[in-house]
Amino acid sequence: MGALLGLFALSASFGANAANLRIGISADITSIDPHYVNITPTNNIAFHIFETMVAVDANARLIPGLALSWQAIDATTWEFKLRKGVKFHDGSDFTADDVAFTIDRIPTIKNSPGPFTSFLSRITAKEVVDSHTIRLKTATPYAMVPYDMVSIYIVSKKAATNASTDDFNSGKAAIGTGPWKFAAYKRGDRVELARNGAYWGAKAGYEQAT
Repeated sequence: MGALLGLFALSASFGANAANLRIGISADITSIDPHYVNITPTNNIAFHIFETMVAVDANARLIPGLALSWQAIDATTWEFKLRKGVKFHDGSDFTADDVAFTIDRIPTIKNSPGPFTSFLSRITAKEVVDSHTIRLKTATPYAMVPYDMVSIYIVSKKAATNASTDDFNSGKAAIGTGPWKFAAYKRGDRVELARNGAYWGAKAGYEQAT
């Protein structure tokens, strides 16, 4: 994971240009669905197309992602304040409803060889307070909720409602908020990404990545 993420991060430092960044990796990418299987190659791609509420820096410290802040408001409730003005790749707004939808979707994935449900196992309820505030509840005090959210990639409720893993692999449902947009996926051959010019953060330094 580190090699691929490092190369993509490096591309951002060179400034925008028209080149197509080409990267060779040794393991096949099995799916574009960020909730299908928790393995490094799939997570590498998910990292660039989708985003998590909480991220980590180079020293593994928690930093804001799609959530600007989080706090325990009581012994069993964590509140996340979400970043405003974020757009999905189709131009729709990112809201707390997308987070709630994502949490509900993950347990429904069938035949997953490596499910993400372990990161949600302590969450017993969720509450959408407003368009950019969500609360996650646990049965007992649990300090690791923000750390677990580092592994949960947020998908679009609009694009992914009733979508299958095949719909993500075709690109139909592969609508994220990340710095790269899905362009094409040919299993065993390549993944093609295009720079998201409307990304809320630092723009990628290449127009395309293969």
